[in-house]
Amino acid sequence: MKSTFTILAACTALVPVSTLASEVFSLGQVNASAPAMGSTAMGGSTVTQDDIQQFNRESLDRALDLVPGAAISYGGARGERTVAIRGFDRWRVPLYMDGIRVYLPADNRIDYGLFGTADIAEIQVSKGFTSVIDGPGAMGGSVNLVSRKVTRPTELDLRFGTMMNSGGTFNGFLADAFGGARLGDWYVQGSASENLRTFYSLSDDYRATTMENGGKRDHSRRENMKVNVKVGYEPSPFDEYSLNIINQTGSKEVPFNEVPGATARNWIWPAWDKQSVYWISKTGLDEKGSYVKVKAFFDRFFNEVDTYDNANFTSLSTTSANRSYYEDFATGGTAEGAWAMFDGQNVLKAALHYRHDIHTEWNDYFRVIGGAVQPATEPHQRQLEDTWSLAVENTFHPTKDWDVVTGISYDYRHLIKAQDFILGNTGGTNASNRPYSYPRGDVHALNPQLAVAYRYADAGTVHASASRRTRFPTLFERFSTRFSTFQNNPTLRPEKSNNLEAGVTQTIGHTKLGANVFQSWLEDAITSIPLTASLSQNQNIGKAIHKGFELEISHAVTQDLEVGANYANLLRTVPDKSTILVDTPRHKAFAYVNWKPVDGLSVVPSVEVGGERHLQKANPNTMYFDGGEYVVANLKAGYQFTGQVYAEAGANNLLDANYKISDGYHEEGRNFFANLRVTF
Repeated sequence: MKSTFTILAACTALVPVSTLASEVFSLGQVNASAPAMGSTAMGGSTVTQDDIQQFNRESLDRALDLVPGAAISYGGARGERTVAIRGFDRWRVPLYMDGIRVYLPADNRIDYGLFGTADIAEIQVSKGFTSVIDGPGAMGGSVNLVSRKVTRPTELDLRFGTMMNSGGTFNGFLADAFGGARLGDWYVQGSASENLRTFYSLSDDYRATTMENGGKRDHSRRENMKVNVKVGYEPSPFDEYSLNIINQTGSKEVPFNEVPGATARNWIWPAWDKQSVYWISKTGLDEKGSYVKVKAFFDRFFNEVDTYDNANFTSLSTTSANRSYYEDFATGGTAEGAWAMFDGQNVLKAALHYRHDIHTEWNDYFRVIGGAVQPATEPHQRQLEDTWSLAVENTFHPTKDWDVVTGISYDYRHLIKAQDFILGNTGGTNASNRPYSYPRGDVHALNPQLAVAYRYADAGTVHASASRRTRFPTLFERFSTRFSTFQNNPTLRPEKSNNLEAGVTQTIGHTKLGANVFQSWLEDAITSIPLTASLSQNQNIGKAIHKGFELEISHAVTQDLEVGANYANLLRTVPDKSTILVDTPRHKAFAYVNWKPVDGLSVVPSVEVGGERHLQKANPNTMYFDGGEYVVANLKAGYQFTGQVYAEAGANNLLDANYKISDGYHEEGRNFFANLRVTF
């Protein structure tokens, strides 16, 4: 088979690919580039399914870590794996599935580690410039998971893998299946996956504390299962209609903080479940690019966290124990249209987004009545809000080599209801014994954008962009007291980001090069400010600056040997020094070699490098320090036995580096994996 290359971060060729472009569900793609006469990427990145498999990235956080400018962080006591894009975290970088927002209306605390990648054809990552057509809230970019689509009369793809710690002890498995068929203009397909980690082990160099003795990491189990069904009708190259159903269930434990004296959380998540039903259709109006696209969705999210009253997780019977529940429902849709004028020289787009979110929460808890501890259940508290966005974008091509993209959106959020319920200091309830309402308020924003791209040669492009984007604070940021550790702030204002970027991509022979430089000015930036040793508050700190650059290179030395690397430099500052911005590294790099010494065999060593980052101390949490640096080496070897059978094995953190990216939570030490894949 003739080798081709996939492009990571708009220009970096990663690995030879077998996935055809048509396997990407094009209806699920977003406007991450200037379309029509050239499709110029504006500094974004695409991670394909082949990249995911090549580097064994079985969860979303690990897959995104391949992207220059993206950095993984760990959510401390909640055990959440999160990703920041150029310093913008999950609150400021929307997550989409096939162009439909994945959003939790109360707090949007999405755990990227609970999202598997088996049914994903590609991950589109925009950085800085994000089309206003895609929807509101993209302060620093967006992440869109595009599902796979069956292309042949029948397809079946099966994979099973095992995981082991450095001692060879089994500690998890993954299994996934994808299958489907095309019947004339119709297609039907389904996928199922399960990813279980019973535990992970710390590095042999880890030094024990009174809270963690090393070796097998206590309470580190997590599991995710997902089923994805798609039925579609594709009567012509310009028309497609698709119904999609996704059911995702997850559960996890959370390790204790290793730092003596840090707050101990005896937490378990028995349920982290999400169901989605969505319709996407595209109807072509002509052969020049005019179309009407419609999306409609229904989402349900259910989350349960159990807070035990002992470190053995055997008792839920005192006033310090409870079961906390979130149940969210969302409905909405998007109507998008494009009008191609002057034989495609100008394309005008417009989109209207609407989303209605309903959040319900309650606790099962224990209170003291007459000297006895008795179980009780809170009244259900509800939060309701509507979000609208109207966007217009125009792409003009003065010549076939130029793209000029202008656009503006108007975003509006209407808070309908925001209730809470707080127990009294003696274990009773508030005076009214019923939920009470916070003050309501509506917010709106205008978001302009401008981007220009020029293809100066068949193998070279330069681009520049400027945009202003706004994010509305979540209910959690405004109202949550976080077990009395936060003071609420109902008057918290939206935060804004003014983004500038310029970049170039160039191919010279067998070498691909790329570079981006960027700067973002944040206004009314929201961050957590410690008020005392035990109390913090979300505040608009005023201004913050994110700036840096990204470099990428890949080179095919021979037909059987390819090398590549990327590097990102990021500096985040607050001019008035009122706070310290944490959890993103100053420097980050990734490098790999793809060597095929004999026919059918591939050997892929890679190395990940993270520089120092500002981290908040676990005890006391009013102090900060520089840490989080790491060098992690990985190695994988795979062999294609036949056209249908492929096996691979490898090691992550091969040198058993002992490091942490959140105070009190060291990362996994050396670990091994083996996978078998069969396709028909």
